[in-house]
Amino acid sequence: MFRSRRPRYQAVVESVVRIAPRMARITLGGPGMAAFRCDEPTQWVKLFVTDPADGSSVGRAYTIRRYIPERPAVVIDIVLHGNGPAARWAEAAVPGQEVSFGGPRGSFSADARADFYLLAGDESAQPAVLTIAESLPPGVRALAYLEVEGPQAEMDVASPADLDVVWVHRAVGQPKGRALSEALRSASTPPGRGVAWAAGESISIRDIRRHLHDHLGMGRNEAYAKGYWKLDEADHRDPDASD
Repeated sequence: MFRSRRPRYQAVVESVVRIAPRMARITLGGPGMAAFRCDEPTQWVKLFVTDPADGSSVGRAYTIRRYIPERPAVVIDIVLHGNGPAARWAEAAVPGQEVSFGGPRGSFSADARADFYLLAGDESAQPAVLTIAESLPPGVRALAYLEVEGPQAEMDVASPADLDVVWVHRAVGQPKGRALSEALRSASTPPGRGVAWAAGESISIRDIRRHLHDHLGMGRNEAYAKGYWKLDEADHRDPDASD
């Protein structure tokens, strides 16, 4: 639930594109979005859809991958993990379907004092990581660690920053998030003051959060780490991070 009421918008599915084996890019538009605005990285909406399995209505949080103000429209990337109502909806979504969403909420602002940025996420956080990478100042040093199931899930990443992207491949049968946590713990970071942003599976993010604080010496204002989801728990809420 939102802590405070957010406007609710009606939208229509304009297109559905498979951008990776387990990732669907869905564009939402229509006249019901005329008043919608989104102008910061990592902002998210709560998308309300109908589960095709039983017809129930559910709401799930998704990052806005791209906002197209001239139409207006929003682009949302949804992981097709197959075992949730919103993922089932995204798997079957077709142009013309009607949905609604509330928001936006959340934000990210670049820190002018940062010497480098350390970004990390699994597939669920990939859209947010990419919006941050695209918003960083030109020339600033940045590292992004992105966990995916294999090279077939990698994609191009554009950023005005001096960005290095490390694609972390998850081994078959390996719990999601473990490879990302291991990669972050062994990562070499540039000298100076760092700012970190990480999100993904809750248990792995807990380990990453501890590493950022205890080993990299980042304070709460320098390190954001949030569990977007947790194994075997529907619609997870991370008590250790704010929106």
